[in-house]
Amino acid sequence: MNKQLSKEERWSEFEKDIHKKMENLNEEEKSNLNDIYNVALKLKENPTVATHFGDDLDNRSSIYVLENWSKDIGILEENENLKVERIPAGKTIENVVNVDTGGHKGSVYGTDTIVIDGDPANNVKSAIEELTKKLNVKYVPSQILECADALPTKTSIFDTRSGISLQKFTTIENVFEMAKNGLLTKELNDKQLEEYGLTEAHNSQQQIVDDAKAKVESYTQTLENGEKIVIAPKFIKAGSLVAYESGINYYASVDKHFDSERQENGVTFAINAKPGLKLPENIAEFGKELVEKYKDETGASGVFLHPNGSMLVAGGPKNPDFKVEGTQDEMIEKISSLFKEYSLISNIKKNINDINKKIEVVNKNEETIQEAKKLDNELNEHNKNRGE
Repeated sequence: MNKQLSKEERWSEFEKDIHKKMENLNEEEKSNLNDIYNVALKLKENPTVATHFGDDLDNRSSIYVLENWSKDIGILEENENLKVERIPAGKTIENVVNVDTGGHKGSVYGTDTIVIDGDPANNVKSAIEELTKKLNVKYVPSQILECADALPTKTSIFDTRSGISLQKFTTIENVFEMAKNGLLTKELNDKQLEEYGLTEAHNSQQQIVDDAKAKVESYTQTLENGEKIVIAPKFIKAGSLVAYESGINYYASVDKHFDSERQENGVTFAINAKPGLKLPENIAEFGKELVEKYKDETGASGVFLHPNGSMLVAGGPKNPDFKVEGTQDEMIEKISSLFKEYSLISNIKKNINDINKKIEVVNKNEETIQEAKKLDNELNEHNKNRGE
């Protein structure tokens, strides 16, 4: 869109272009273009996006793309920004554009409420991936799409110089530039740290990792099946990532929740599985029960169980006002008992599997014996016939 035009002129050109394109499209293409128009109309009516508390690469990238697009089509002036409203993860606000709100249930392009989010069931990993496809945006670097809402397996939390570990400490413009140069999954040298204003952040991140390593080690326990888990009685920055890098598959943390007068009134917690794994079935079932228990009148729940079974979260940084009932000690005991139950079931399954393998060996040996007897009988019969 021509930036020399006024905001009103840009909007007029955008609407004319939409209506003209509609004339020559099939129904599926018209539906997609109508989705785009609905997003534009909603931002025109109210230039606000709702997203979760705290920022990550996905929601930062998505809001950045929406802002640039809004300037292109005449919703915002060049010096204006979208208003950002923070909401608990998993919830949405009516009559605004909701971005990366954490439900991971797909996108909605209605006339009242719009949700732009990942949709794992349809192979859409993140909100920025959905937005890039929907708006046909060409300038989003592939590394942004690769890293949004997923830590690349080749990136280690111990790499405190890596672009992905440091991206949240610099501007989104710098992040896109880093991604364009392939730096999100690489270690930055001193010159690059200085170029992107990340020298101090690197030093701070190194301290965070060192502290996390010490705390994770102190809260690590070994289950009867030999697996190691972490149940931390506090939120630890980078704790789960440090645990995964240390060969631990499951990480849980439980925090006290306080009201406005600093009186303890419940707990928040998170149980996470190492990327590529799922939570044990009994813990997932516990999560489903909590999701149902804490649903509000709209059907939204303050408890989030990821559709792929990798995490169970109640409250925390992305939903700071929510808590579940009970004390910290009670929740730690509950999570501990769930993991003990998982360990017991795991051992039973292993024993059954070992027994089945032994039975297979016995059956194979029996088959071998029977086959040998058959061959021996055939040989005896053959020799007998020759003698005759």
